[in-house]
Amino acid sequence: MGKIFKFGCLGIIALFVIGIIAMVAGGGDSTEKTSTDTKAVSKEGVSSDVKIAVGSMETVDSVGNEYTKEQAQGVFKILEVTLTNNQKDAITVDANSFKLVDNKGREFTYSTQGQTSFDLSNGGKTDFFLKQLNPGLTQTGKIVFDIPKDAEGLFLKASGGMTGKEIKLKVE
Repeated sequence: MGKIFKFGCLGIIALFVIGIIAMVAGGGDSTEKTSTDTKAVSKEGVSSDVKIAVGSMETVDSVGNEYTKEQAQGVFKILEVTLTNNQKDAITVDANSFKLVDNKGREFTYSTQGQTSFDLSNGGKTDFFLKQLNPGLTQTGKIVFDIPKDAEGLFLKASGGMTGKEIKLKVE
């Protein structure tokens, strides 16, 4: 009975030591990932086999035409984005897959009113609202963001399709 007790205690102590070693050794990876993911490096990237490229950016106070004019609360940033679907299936492209982020960490989604006015004045040719993109095809569109005038250091958070992995891309 004494030998069983000794081996049982040694086994529990060994498991405890192994558990502590595993916790200490496994903890380093998560901090390393967050430190490398904080900066947008390029104007082009790949998310879930969808190539995303940032084109030009325009700053305006209003969008639309004489019938559909929409005034920005801050300023409108109109960002041109090109997507190439390298997946095997069609993807659904939506403006909700894109967010502008400034150097204060504020995230801006696209402006529904600004996007609608802009699209109506351009015949709906440049929008990304629930568009299907088949494999091997490329689509370029413009996304309208209403952001504060003091927003600086902008980068784009984007994902390839509605379920793609989020990446960060340079804007300015």
